[in-house]
Amino acid sequence: MQRLTRLLFSNLIVPCVCVTLAAQAPDALKEAQRLTRVAQVAEQQGRYDDAIKAYETIAVIAKGSPAIASAALLSAGNIYMGTGKFEKAAALFRGAISLDANLAESQNNLGEALGELKQYQLALRAFQQAVALDGSYVKARYNMGVTYDRLGQMKYAEFVYRILIRDHPDFPLAYDSLAVTLSKSGRAREAIPFHQRAISLNPKDPSFYYNSAISYLMLGDVKNAQEQKVQLQALDPVMAEHLAMMIARRQP
Repeated sequence: MQRLTRLLFSNLIVPCVCVTLAAQAPDALKEAQRLTRVAQVAEQQGRYDDAIKAYETIAVIAKGSPAIASAALLSAGNIYMGTGKFEKAAALFRGAISLDANLAESQNNLGEALGELKQYQLALRAFQQAVALDGSYVKARYNMGVTYDRLGQMKYAEFVYRILIRDHPDFPLAYDSLAVTLSKSGRAREAIPFHQRAISLNPKDPSFYYNSAISYLMLGDVKNAQEQKVQLQALDPVMAEHLAMMIARRQP
């Protein structure tokens, strides 16, 4: 509000300032567009430091356009996420939110960075804010369930996944995650149909077979666990080998 007030008074006292700002705005926008292309090329080439520097420069020169500046910081934060620099990612996502508090993606990505830092309560708040901004944001709703699971709040996780399944019946991760939550809660038998539904929706995801096998093992059903291992072998031999060790421990 103070910045806006100063600009308004400047407009009243010195009209030529407004003309100067208007003349600079198109140039700043063009430079932001140019730097966006520079950043995208650098990112594609794996020159992540150059890409981040370009995005951060955009945020500086586009201060008069909060949406553009916020999007630039979001993009830079995403690069840090991809390279495992979660503290730096979180800082940039917070910067993006300070410029545009209405962008659900920034809140969600902040939650993901905080989750990687094991700051689960703060991550949960960020995901909740993302969902409050955009109730149709499936990723943020899913991340809420994951975070409740990490906090050991299985009832809340189950609730989130069940609502997600109700609203998005073709989202396989929701079924698999609900199944895992049920198994962790000692309800492995209830979990099996949800594992099967996840696999039917996406038969190429190796984690679905692994998680299904663990639920079968919790029920003492080694035969079905072995069948899941056979399916897993064709998709991810390393994961299948790990599962084989888990199965061996359950055999007499």
